[in-house]
Amino acid sequence: MKKSCLFIILIILLASCKSTDKSPSVSEYENDFRQREVPYENCFAILPFTLNYTKSGSCPIIKINNSFLLLDTGANYSCVGEKALQNLFYDNYENVMKQKNLITTDGNFNIFNQSIGYWTIPSYDGGYQNIPFYFSNYNFSAFDGIIGEDCFKKFSNIIIDFKNKVIVFDGETIMGEEIPMLIDEEGLCFIEFSCNGNKEIGLIDTGSDAFILRSSFFEKACEYNHNTIEKIEELKKREVKITEPMNYVFQDVSIGKMKYKKLSAKLASDSRIQMADEARGRLTEYSTLGFPFFENKIIQLDYKNKVFRIQK
Repeated sequence: MKKSCLFIILIILLASCKSTDKSPSVSEYENDFRQREVPYENCFAILPFTLNYTKSGSCPIIKINNSFLLLDTGANYSCVGEKALQNLFYDNYENVMKQKNLITTDGNFNIFNQSIGYWTIPSYDGGYQNIPFYFSNYNFSAFDGIIGEDCFKKFSNIIIDFKNKVIVFDGETIMGEEIPMLIDEEGLCFIEFSCNGNKEIGLIDTGSDAFILRSSFFEKACEYNHNTIEKIEELKKREVKITEPMNYVFQDVSIGKMKYKKLSAKLASDSRIQMADEARGRLTEYSTLGFPFFENKIIQLDYKNKVFRIQK
């Protein structure tokens, strides 16, 4: 598969995780990035994150130097914008900006097709892991770049602890139900969930602040606003004016034995989810499990054993 296709999923992220026009100052959230006392031992490394940088309680943001990067299991590759490029890879900045012919266009997302530098994660025992970054000339407004699955897959597992706001690399197995996890050829991770008793495949996407259902599954399995899809289509044919809500509330959604009541979801086909056509097409294949599933919970993506664990 061509590398340009690998970045399509990033459009979904940029559409679903927005910020206000004015981002908070660094000092406002400085305490969020200090090391914390957490109950994890025998791991490769633990790094703190905040949930408050882009939007209140939605997307996990890590700080590297003075750059803010989104921890995004729904992105294929790690990339940075111009601001982070200057902060993280100052020596490469002028060289990369001169090589405009090496930037390829994929829909609305422009990406440098060679890695521009490495983020080194130090371990407790003196080792390290180098994570390659790509440059994007996309105008990131909510953060400075993305840490994606190419980083996470370098480890046997990662734990994203939304309670203590830390990410743990190569941690011990957490207590919680194990859900079989499919890892596709691009490194994205999927699990089965149910909505009103109907089974569906969902992308584990910590970079999304929403629960997004592909439309064909929604139409088959769910009702909203006390009207079936057929009823709404009938009303439209009769030219009865109806207001379709942006969010749809479902009474019974579950991942394994983990139950969610009155969970709000969006439709992938909703024009108000401003995504590129390519990304919209991808969402005909699966739904997206974002922040509402992980809030105040601890999750573990175990790449070695191909299981997903979730703990209250």
